[in-house]
Amino acid sequence: MKKLLLLILPLLFSCSQEEWYCIANPYGDGSQLLSQSASGKLGGAEKGCSCEQIRNNEYKHFGSVDEQALKSDFGC
Repeated sequence: MKKLLLLILPLLFSCSQEEWYCIANPYGDGSQLLSQSASGKLGGAEKGCSCEQIRNNEYKHFGSVDEQALKSDFGC
């Protein structure tokens, strides 16, 4: 029974986790990052964007990066 569980458990987790990608908000001016899943769902930037992508986007659109907000909002 234990061996069967060890074989099935990874499959359950791999099926339930979607892959997320970092995108610019298609409904705004592009200054906000979102995440989009492989199936098309939209989510917050933290799902698919790296700290580097978020930091670069902030600098590109606003000319500076609020490091404290980046750390508190995204753990970067």
